[in-house]
Amino acid sequence: MGSKVLGFLVLGTLAVSALGNQEPRTSEPRTSDSLFRFQNNFWVNLHHVVRREARRRVDKQAPTIKLEQLSESERAAWSSALDAYATLSQKTIFLDPQTIAINNTLTTVPDDGSPDGRGLDPNITSALMRAAPIYRAHYWVAHRQINERWIAAVQSMIAQHGSAMAREVAKAYRVVWPAQPIVVDASADAGPLGGYTTDGPPGTAAHTVIQSDNPEYQGEMAFEMVFHEASHATGIFGPTLNALQREAQRQHVTLPRDLWHVLLFYTAGELARRELGMIGDAHYMPYAYRYGVYSGGWETLRDAVVAEWQPYLDGARTYDAAIAALVAANQ
Repeated sequence: MGSKVLGFLVLGTLAVSALGNQEPRTSEPRTSDSLFRFQNNFWVNLHHVVRREARRRVDKQAPTIKLEQLSESERAAWSSALDAYATLSQKTIFLDPQTIAINNTLTTVPDDGSPDGRGLDPNITSALMRAAPIYRAHYWVAHRQINERWIAAVQSMIAQHGSAMAREVAKAYRVVWPAQPIVVDASADAGPLGGYTTDGPPGTAAHTVIQSDNPEYQGEMAFEMVFHEASHATGIFGPTLNALQREAQRQHVTLPRDLWHVLLFYTAGELARRELGMIGDAHYMPYAYRYGVYSGGWETLRDAVVAEWQPYLDGARTYDAAIAALVAANQ
């Protein structure tokens, strides 16, 4: 996938209704609060930090947080929490059902609440409870402040541009933007890729976690990537993936494995560029171009998207024709 590739398509409920040859549907204007629910959750942050430090220890890498200020008893408690996370830390953060369930449960726990009695693995719950006072005393204040600044900056952009951007994303994929909000947790860690999206807890359309201090997720890139991650929700991109798969079957060909993700990256970048008024700005580059996402094997797929999908985004080609051309061009 490449070191810069983020997230994945939420596959847990991929059996969505295909739109076939229906006319495109678009969302009504929405307020920024109804699109996303930004959170700065203590337990989500703790879970990701403990997971990261446990993984680094298993991989024999140095810890990324300073442990010198901990007392002997705190170091012992923290180490035991990492022990409990050792196996979990080796699982893919956005594919493993247990890891996803933990994250979705913790995002509903208030900062001053407890994960105890929430149905999690008792060993994980115990590890979090042991690590919580240590994290709260030594690391959380700094992480919380970074998260707050990131959320404030992104929310300001979404308040101005979010409704229009959501409408264009929904129009491009011929869906209605989900009625339920997408939870976006700002976190001190978000797994090895810096951000990911999965199915969300009940009452939400999806659950995104983004590393708030990642330099690649600031300014316009933060705005673009919030919508990139949102597009991973089955209810947004699922019908287009289904359309690509049906067209590949019709043409009796194999769909390139990563075509869908290149299409998602390109569409979010192009629509963000338009919405932010960056058309014609030689200094502006969408995320995938700026950080080399297409390099290392995705150049051919990107070129096909530019040639066959861009005309659709420009209104010069129908959706169905663009899907057919995309599949044909990658054989």
